Order: sequence, then C-alpha cells, then structure tokens
Amino acid sequence: MKDMVQFGRQIRELRKQNHLTLRELGERSGVSYSFINSIENNRFNPSRETVIALADALNRADKDELLLLAGFAPTEEEALEAPAEIRSADADDPEVSLFFKDFQSAPKERRDEMLRFWHFIKNQQQHRTPDSEQQ
Repeated sequence: MKDMVQFGRQIRELRKQNHLTLRELGERSGVSYSFINSIENNRFNPSRETVIALADALNRADKDELLLLAGFAPTEEEALEAPAEIRSADADDPEVSLFFKDFQSAPKERRDEMLRFWHFIKNQQQHRTPDSEQQ
C-alpha cells in the first residue's frame, strides 16, 4: 500500500531519532540532501534503490516497512527472510517457532499480511511508555 505522505514523515522521524541533519543523512545514504528534503515534504517519490539506501543509513529503520510505505513490495528473497526483530526474538519460544514456520510456508499475500501485522504490533510497542497499560 503506497502512502508517500506517511513515508516522508517516517523518514523525517527516523532522521531526527538518529540526530541527523539532511546533509548528514545524505552523506550516509548517498542520496542528495535536497532530494531527501523533497521526499520528506512529499514532493518526489523515491526509487526502490533510494528507499533501501535511506533505510540502510538510518538506525532503527525497518527496510520492509519503508518499502511497503513507498509502494514497493519486498523481493521474494526479502519476503522469505524473517525481519531482523523477529529473528532476534526468543527462538526457544514455541509460538515464535510456529510463526517462522507459518511465515516461510505461506503464500506471498499471506506473508505480506503477516508482515503488516508484525509492524503494527511493533509500532504499538514503540509508542508505549513503561507505565502505560497494555491494551
């Protein structure tokens, strides 16, 4: 699902979380700072390669999430790989193991749905504070 406004906001938020100026992110990613500014302000749509370069340059960036926001589906190889945050989850947890099995054997549409759900949960957890109640 292409959502360039949200994509631009996400890039800006990640850049600020990393305490980077437009120029610094440009140097790290190899993308001109003026083009990054245009992306953040929803004036230009990036190519797949640009999205990947920005994701690689930004700590805490989820490449698959950014690709989906920009309207690019992960490649078959990327889709078969579990996201890094899932791979880093407790591998001894039987539910995590079941998720891996289901994910790897699922058709592409189902994997995309599972990734969207995973990103939704991850996003909800990022915005929680230590004293907030879990809903």
